[in-house]
Amino acid sequence: MNSITRLGFALLATAGSLGAVSAVQAQDMKHVAISTIVEVPALLDTKRGIIEGLADAGFVDGENITIDYQNANGNMPTQQQIAKKFIGDDPAVIIPITTPTSQAIIGATDTIPVVFATVTDPIKASLIPQYKQPGGNVTGVSDAAPIKQQMDLFQEILPDMKTIGFIYNPGLDNALATLGWIKEEAEARGITVVESPSPTTNEVVLATQKLIGEVDAIYVPNDTTIVAALEAIVKIAQDTDTPVFAGETGAVERGVIGSVGLDYVGIGRIAGEMAARILNGENPGEIDAVIGYEVLTDFNVLINLDAAAEMGVTVPQSVIDRATSVIE
Repeated sequence: MNSITRLGFALLATAGSLGAVSAVQAQDMKHVAISTIVEVPALLDTKRGIIEGLADAGFVDGENITIDYQNANGNMPTQQQIAKKFIGDDPAVIIPITTPTSQAIIGATDTIPVVFATVTDPIKASLIPQYKQPGGNVTGVSDAAPIKQQMDLFQEILPDMKTIGFIYNPGLDNALATLGWIKEEAEARGITVVESPSPTTNEVVLATQKLIGEVDAIYVPNDTTIVAALEAIVKIAQDTDTPVFAGETGAVERGVIGSVGLDYVGIGRIAGEMAARILNGENPGEIDAVIGYEVLTDFNVLINLDAAAEMGVTVPQSVIDRATSVIE
């Protein structure tokens, strides 16, 4: 055998060895599936937090896990198809973001581990029976809004507020849960909540117009149907000097006066850490589900002074002084 032939065999052996190593590495890679019904800032922050939480626990995309991310673009039939795809792929864990996405995923499997994120009321949505030791294949993180702290802020800005409008999609469990909580908190303060349902994004303008002249302010909950048309609500509010507040701080940059809210990257990090525990062998049903505001107690207070001026509102200096972010 000449030297050239020997070199050829050596190269083939090396290539074969590398191929075998690559095959083993691919076999060791764990598959993580993530999906959301729509992409808005809070949900994108949640996704980023999930990936960061996984990485902090040692699970890095492209190194020891592969992440399959799917966005349903606001379409439930598409979300159902994504759920079927995920179940067929049989990942190590699925992380659905939002209530409708979680319902689609959890309704499709009772065996694949699931960690939901950014779900307002997982019990009302029938995702888990209880937070502590939920059992089955599901656990996760609720992003229920800190309603008390929000109402404190709204009243500090509008001390004479007696009515507040609530625009929501009545078909979403998270919106119904928030409505119940805000009614309870408002009643204790002598404030009346005026409901204005909008089952689709196309009906948001009409739902907003119905509230004009009937309420002292409008509250936009963390409702994907309504948030998708937030700019339309803001425009009507500016034209009529109607203050608008929101349940999600990302809405402040988009033109509402203010909000007290959670850090959605933080919500995602908690979910990512839960998923990492499952990847390390823990049973999801034995991992307590959590309410975000009970863990992330440093709330963000965001104020948009330009939006306030456009809606005829003067924000007290006391609010500006304690805000974590002020937009001017």
